[in-house]
Amino acid sequence: YMDLLQLAVDEDPRCPRNAFYYARELTFNKRWDDAIDALHWYLGMPEANWPNERCYAMRLLSQAYEEKGWDGIGWARKACAETPQSREPWHDLAMLCYRRGSWEECFAAASNGLKIQNKEAVYTMDPKVWGFALHDLLAISAHHLGLKDKAIEHGTIAVEMQPNDERLKNNLTYYASE
Repeated sequence: YMDLLQLAVDEDPRCPRNAFYYARELTFNKRWDDAIDALHWYLGMPEANWPNERCYAMRLLSQAYEEKGWDGIGWARKACAETPQSREPWHDLAMLCYRRGSWEECFAAASNGLKIQNKEAVYTMDPKVWGFALHDLLAISAHHLGLKDKAIEHGTIAVEMQPNDERLKNNLTYYASE
């Protein structure tokens, strides 16, 4: 499959769809250096102008940079700017901020993601961001910011959406006891 995608890119180097699919598959195969090059190539193409796909490329660049031990948060922020009406980049940014302990930005990113109610029927949509994850990230960051009511509110929603998750239940108990 990778050989066919590479062939498609070689045969038509101006086709953004083939360039993106190739770059995406490189990330799926954890070929981070090649993926970074291919994603930059894709984003530099004048024909690569569909915002959702460009956003996805930026999200993948963020992931690839992080996997290499580099700082990918700039690409996560660019993805949010590319399609601020999509939940996916906000989730990725919130998760990166969670991992860094950047609670204010985690809270803001999760809040922005939760404001989005329109689940687009496009292949770049990620079902996991429409579940409990953003509520969980918002609750955790709210707790670290001393916003007990917000932590309990969103911790409760996360538990309601994922009632068998012991970590979520334990977190909610902890928020309420603080």
